[in-house]
Amino acid sequence: MSRYTFSLACTEDDAQLRERMAADWIEGDIAISLRREPSYFAASRLQGSEAQVVVGRDTATGRIVAAISRSITTVFLDGQPRRVGFLSDLRIHREHRNGLLLARIFHLLRVLDQNEPLPSFALIYDDNERALASLTGARAGLPLFRPCGRQIASAIHVRRRRPALPSTAELRRARAAELPALVQFLNRHRVGYRWAPVLAVDDFLPGGRCDTLRAEDFFVAARAGQLCAVMAAWDQSTLRQVHVERYARQIAWMRPAYNAFAALRGLPMLPACGNELSYLYLSFIAIENDDLTLCAALLRHVYNALCGGRWLYALAALAENDPLLPVFSGYSATTSTVGVFEVDFRHHGSTQTPPSVTPHARIEFALT
Repeated sequence: MSRYTFSLACTEDDAQLRERMAADWIEGDIAISLRREPSYFAASRLQGSEAQVVVGRDTATGRIVAAISRSITTVFLDGQPRRVGFLSDLRIHREHRNGLLLARIFHLLRVLDQNEPLPSFALIYDDNERALASLTGARAGLPLFRPCGRQIASAIHVRRRRPALPSTAELRRARAAELPALVQFLNRHRVGYRWAPVLAVDDFLPGGRCDTLRAEDFFVAARAGQLCAVMAAWDQSTLRQVHVERYARQIAWMRPAYNAFAALRGLPMLPACGNELSYLYLSFIAIENDDLTLCAALLRHVYNALCGGRWLYALAALAENDPLLPVFSGYSATTSTVGVFEVDFRHHGSTQTPPSVTPHARIEFALT
């Protein structure tokens, strides 16, 4: 008998999938776990309209020891809406990490792709050496992971307010009645960007993938009553969370002193190990004509509005060649680089391919 069985997960597996997410840490100076409480599948709707979660079970215990998600969503490709697959949340129990288990998981993903062939993509952090070696290392049985650019993820430190920047536009929060205009503006300004999500008003209504984001969570710039820039501040903590599992020794040593200082200044404090890290996404960024001055003024307006809240970080991610990226470098931030890969199930990982850079990409990090 095989040591593992493989299938698609169902709602009865929700608790085990959440357990798997919590148990597999992402190592670094601050080791973290990415969690989905209170429901794995409820949080999965952020990534697409359909979540196909492949799981591997230990036949001896019946427990899930490996999982990966293929989310079906609609994005712009070459200026047209296209259904695509997004591969994410690969988790394998530490005691079961071997090439055979990984190949078997991807065999079932390949079957799903054969049943509905779709352009597919995945994101891998540059410092996740284990995932890069396993998935992009020309391993037999795996699809081809073709590098096509990078995202620069900046976790901006939300601290003290800074002077407002001058702007000829009105800077303010959006109003509930402006939701249709927000959706129209985003789709119109992102149609030429590869992997940008295609949005509908229903996405923001109860039961939609973005229903935890209100119109009032958008910040806008307007001229003569017309939108010319938008940016949302999206707290997703009711669906998914980041927990601190371990601090590097130096950070752990400095944490009490920092928290004492933060308490005096009214700043967010670093959580204890095992507790949630407070952050939100800066998402749905669209600026008319990629105007850097306008983007800088709106970002400063958003940043100042967030100061004094409970968030330690505001996470923004833009492509390495995005013209707006320099605006975000003016803030103290913890920066990570994330590789973007097109996943080709019609070729094997052993096929050699040169890297390429997608000229216009705007992946919505808050939906990955």
